[in-house]
Amino acid sequence: MHLSSKGMARFRIFFYIFLPVFSGLYSLSFSPPLYPDNRPEPGEKDTIKAVVTYGDKWLTRKAFNLEETELAILVDSLFSMDMIPVETIHDLYYFYNLRKKSEEEIYLVLDSLFNLDTIPYALINEINLYLNTRTGFHLQGDFLMIPGDDSPYPANAIYHSWDSKRTNPYGRKLFQNDSGYTLLLKDDYWNCGFHMPVTGTITSRYGWRENRNHNGIDIDLEVWDPVVAAFPGMVRFASWAGGYGRLVIIRHYNGLETYYAHLHRFKVKPGDIVDAGDVIGLGGSSGNSSGSHLHFETRFKGIPFNPEHIISFNDEKLISDTVICSKNRYGYTIVPNGTFFYTIKNGDYLYKIARDFGISINKLCYLNGINRNAVLRVGQKLRITN
Repeated sequence: MHLSSKGMARFRIFFYIFLPVFSGLYSLSFSPPLYPDNRPEPGEKDTIKAVVTYGDKWLTRKAFNLEETELAILVDSLFSMDMIPVETIHDLYYFYNLRKKSEEEIYLVLDSLFNLDTIPYALINEINLYLNTRTGFHLQGDFLMIPGDDSPYPANAIYHSWDSKRTNPYGRKLFQNDSGYTLLLKDDYWNCGFHMPVTGTITSRYGWRENRNHNGIDIDLEVWDPVVAAFPGMVRFASWAGGYGRLVIIRHYNGLETYYAHLHRFKVKPGDIVDAGDVIGLGGSSGNSSGSHLHFETRFKGIPFNPEHIISFNDEKLISDTVICSKNRYGYTIVPNGTFFYTIKNGDYLYKIARDFGISINKLCYLNGINRNAVLRVGQKLRITN
């Protein structure tokens, strides 16, 4: 089946289709004869399994089940050719390493493939077939990296709007029907990187402060210190914004938005495309600020969440390349992929839980937004790891 790149960007690149044999409906594309025998299993005479593919390009005849030694032999043979197929070799290595990724990570990669200028159909088809051979592989929730959309604005499929005049133009309706997402923050293969916005001491953390919620963290800096973009994206807002002072907001391709407030000077304007590490402004003390610092926020669909749930500011790196974004009553709970939760049982108390898992009570309280005197309920879940 041949679709335009715009059309394909709107679809998952693989799925099962159960088609009634006698329905008279048109069938979509099936796996090519290269991989025969899509015949129904016994007892499935009224249905057939179909794998949607995109063209007749393949990396190799048996790429999806190559062992490591077989791959090495194949690559060696390709290197001996007069015209070395560098892109094919690169895709083979990537496809092999892809098989070590989790289900969520594979979905994120698949979504991103349709946003390349040149879509690698051969790689897509191999991944498509490989996933079809995996037992129990299924989709849970929505997995996004760069949602397919014709808009020039990042993550327009999530927001359906672009407002360069208001800081937070999104209403609660934007997330009310959500369940959850798995968001890719960083992927070296696609040069989707991360950079610390500024290096310095955290002077104020996320949470309740002075009878209101402090929606970000404050990082110490000197006036004129460069402030850089944390992730690739497009500048949505760069103007004076009340207590924020001079504020830059960047929307990123996975739907996150980052805020950089109290700047002294702008180095970007709305519509500018930036990469992780690009200078977007100079540090200062504009707006409601008692001293020079960067107020840094992370938001999803306009809802703020603690930046320290995705970034280790002590280590100056991401806690995980992917995060789980789950809707709660007030917004979203954002946790790194692989985070462990403990379910409270009868007889549990904070000291015992902290001791059993080898962490401090302070850290346990911080991870869960509770204090030492919090009442624990049987069945309540406590976050244990970053």
